[in-house]
Amino acid sequence: MKKAFSCKIYGYDKKEVDRYLIEMKKDYEVELGRKRDRMLELAEETRALRMEAQEQRELIEKLTEQEKYVSRALIKAEQRAQTIIEEGRRKSAKEMEQLVSEKEKWRIKFRQVRQELMTFERNLLQVIEKFRDDINYYSAKEISDTILVGDSETDGNDSKTSISYYFEKNEDEISEEVASSVENIRKEKVIA
Repeated sequence: MKKAFSCKIYGYDKKEVDRYLIEMKKDYEVELGRKRDRMLELAEETRALRMEAQEQRELIEKLTEQEKYVSRALIKAEQRAQTIIEEGRRKSAKEMEQLVSEKEKWRIKFRQVRQELMTFERNLLQVIEKFRDDINYYSAKEISDTILVGDSETDGNDSKTSISYYFEKNEDEISEEVASSVENIRKEKVIA
C-alpha cells in the first residue's frame, strides 16, 4: 500500500506520517487479531481433528481386532462344518455298508427259506401220494374182497360198503385239505 505524503521543510509532514503509522498500526492490529482468531480457530479445529483422528484410529484398531476375531470364528466354523460333513459322510457310508450287508443276509435267508419250502412241498407231495396210494390200495382190496365174497353175504357188504364210504369220505376231505395246503404254499412262494 503506497501513500503519498506532503513535504515540509525538513522532510515529510510529521503529523501525516504519525497518523498514517497509527492507522497502519490499527489496521495491522485488527488484521493481526483476525489472524490470531483464525489461528485459534484452526488450532481448535486441528485439536478436534486430531481427537477425531485418534478416535478413528482406535475404532479402526477395534474393528481390526473384531475382524480378526470374526475371521478366526469363521475359519473355525468352516473347519467344524467340514468336520461335521466328513463325519456325516463316514456315518452314511458305514450305514450303507451295514444296509447292504443286512440286505445280503436277508437275501440269503430268503433263499434258504425258499429252498426249505420247496423241500417241504416235495416232501408233502410225496406224503400225499403215499397216502393216496394207501387209500387206493385199501379201496382196491375192499372192492376185490367184495367181488370175491359175492352177493350172498349182503350183511358183510353193507359193513364193507360203509367202510369204503368212510374211506371215500376221508379221501375227499383229505384231498381238499391237501389241495388247500399246497395252494397256500404256492401263494407263499409267489409272495416271497
